[in-house]
Amino acid sequence: MDRSDVNVLVVRGDGRYVRWISVPRWFAKIGLPLLVLAAVANVAALIHYASLYREHTTLVATNDVLERDAKALAPIKRRLAEVRDEMSTWDALHANVWKPLGGPQRAASAGIGGPAIAIPTKGKAVDEIEALLAHAREESRRLRVLIQVARDAGGVLAALPPRLPLRSSVNSIFGPRLSPWTREPEFHAGIDLAAAPGTPVKATAPGVVRFAGVAEGYGNSVIVDHGQGVESRYGHLQTVGVAKNQRVERGQAIGLSGNSGRSTAPHLHYEVRVDGRPVDPRRLVRDSAGD
Repeated sequence: MDRSDVNVLVVRGDGRYVRWISVPRWFAKIGLPLLVLAAVANVAALIHYASLYREHTTLVATNDVLERDAKALAPIKRRLAEVRDEMSTWDALHANVWKPLGGPQRAASAGIGGPAIAIPTKGKAVDEIEALLAHAREESRRLRVLIQVARDAGGVLAALPPRLPLRSSVNSIFGPRLSPWTREPEFHAGIDLAAAPGTPVKATAPGVVRFAGVAEGYGNSVIVDHGQGVESRYGHLQTVGVAKNQRVERGQAIGLSGNSGRSTAPHLHYEVRVDGRPVDPRRLVRDSAGD
């Protein structure tokens, strides 16, 4: 053998095959490292392939999840659009409710001047849900205020006298009229009911007598406080049958009609005031006097 060669002894596992292989020394120095590098490169390639395969599998699975999520979110987005459209009508509903309760000024005094949070029109579903939730919370606050105002208004409505103090025709209506004394235009704060002297006059709603006596212009008169800022006045009486601070019930006699005070003929002057403002008593009548 040439000493410049590298000899490799190859023996089969059962020992029946034995052979010497001579490899040039230069091949052993250059070829073997190359073979090792090639083997290492193959192993690295396999590892990289396995990594890419895992990433591909994960990406496919993620895409499947995203597609399922997108399909699941579609009906949610449609419902969000419906909720958003419904919320956009709430301000108009509030305006309609507040109109008979005092209008925008009453609403503003109660701390309601419109939505504090804008309703979202587009954006991420999560952000839109958060904005709608905030708007719903604000609406809940507005409704609580409205409930309180409605409760107060209900108290006023319950306190309003639902009847007239006696059965009779109306000689002079509520509102502008010509003064029977000066024939000049004036505002009549109540109604005049025709009544012969000595006709019983009955309280039109339960309450407490705030005044009983002689009042300028009204003559013998009675004022009953019904609560919630509601009062009724009975003027030109012949006699007063109740005392100040006395509790009276609806239908209870409080005096007799007459012609006292500034009056042109026997009649009963009847007024209803809410927070000091006169209202037309006939608009409040829901049942007749006499029970």
